[in-house]
Amino acid sequence: MVDILSLVIGFGLGVIIVGIAIEFGTRKPVKPTSASRPAHKWSIEEISNPKIMAEYLGDIDIPKNSKLIVNRYKEGLNFDGIDARRDPTLRGNFILGDDRALILAGPIKKDEVAFWTVEKEIVEALHRKFEESWQSAMKLSDETK
Repeated sequence: MVDILSLVIGFGLGVIIVGIAIEFGTRKPVKPTSASRPAHKWSIEEISNPKIMAEYLGDIDIPKNSKLIVNRYKEGLNFDGIDARRDPTLRGNFILGDDRALILAGPIKKDEVAFWTVEKEIVEALHRKFEESWQSAMKLSDETK
């Protein structure tokens, strides 16, 4: 009688252990999704109400509802309908949306290397940087436009 009871208990424990081993063996590791990605082709139209900070602004169409802080810009750019300011100490090139940022490796111009991020801490830090620079920047006068 004891041998049969030991056999049943051993068989039951074996089934449970094999089930646990199969469960852990078939699990795939969860790969965290990235909050950033490279942007080989990008468009400023992908961001509504963009805030643009440009150390150098090249040849690019800027939406009319944009806020722009620029250090230098390509001769002949049209800033009509754009709330634009100039800061000669400005460093960095990025375009902000409400919940995302496009950070460029060089000047803001077509086909410049960039990456998108939706990482909350980075986007919030860039918004703070933009607002600080906005407060200290000078409004572009009609004569310099």
